[in-house]
Amino acid sequence: MKSYQHILVPIDGSDHSKQALQHAIDIARITGGAITLLSVANMADIINQFGQMENTSELTMDEMTASAQANSTGLLKKFAATIPASLSVQSIFELSAPEAAILAEQKSQSADLICMGRGGGQALKNFLLGSVSTYVITHAPCPVLLARDEKKGPYRHILVPVDGSESSLQALKQAEVLAKGDGASLTVLYVASVSDSLRDTAIPNTLEPHKLQELAAHMRTKGHNAFLRCQEELSSQVPLQCLYKIGSPGPIILQTAADTETDLIVMGSRGLSRIQSVLLGSVGRYVSSHSGLPVLIIC
Repeated sequence: MKSYQHILVPIDGSDHSKQALQHAIDIARITGGAITLLSVANMADIINQFGQMENTSELTMDEMTASAQANSTGLLKKFAATIPASLSVQSIFELSAPEAAILAEQKSQSADLICMGRGGGQALKNFLLGSVSTYVITHAPCPVLLARDEKKGPYRHILVPVDGSESSLQALKQAEVLAKGDGASLTVLYVASVSDSLRDTAIPNTLEPHKLQELAAHMRTKGHNAFLRCQEELSSQVPLQCLYKIGSPGPIILQTAADTETDLIVMGSRGLSRIQSVLLGSVGRYVSSHSGLPVLIIC
């Protein structure tokens, strides 16, 4: 299975974008993919500065734009120098809105993975903020990896939350590629949501003991079926652990990641339906917002 042949890495000089590039380098090494570095001079910042200055002119605007381009060019050279010579790399500068530039370059370059930083403050200085990363995750037609940690080596433990949907199965397949490349183990996690299970069953009163047993059996069956589908999708070359838990998906995913010493979470962005799936956009947003680990969102 060939994947991640063209990886787009938006950079802004922050530690988070440096960490995103570390992940991109490792993935490119595994898949043989090429890396495109993208530096965006935020047009809004330049216009805002222009509007606050006295005695402005077209020359002033040109000078500010040229300065922004020079800074980006230097940044691109600095980041490109950290990429091994064995990997193909190109650098692109854009003067635009960051999220628009990222999506436009993804389409132009036919990138099949975006690796970007997340978090951070200084709204005018750091364009890779939560709002931008959230926008990119929501609108990008390809997987997005959000990094907020220093990558210290190959992936060793990859956690894949699943719900039986095609989206989560695609996440599992992509996780297998990375696990094989780095010799990592895979943990598949199914979180049975009581509220979701109540909605898709005809159990009227869960206070009755036999109804509670019926609900529990229903939840275990769904989890068992999800694990069977996962095992059908995977080869026998990757160590696999299956975990079944009951509760709120977001917090349980993060706690399981900590318990299993996970260094990468791979999860689908869409599930079976807004009622049936435990891997809804809200869960993905919760995990990507609260996790200190890199999170790879598969669309």
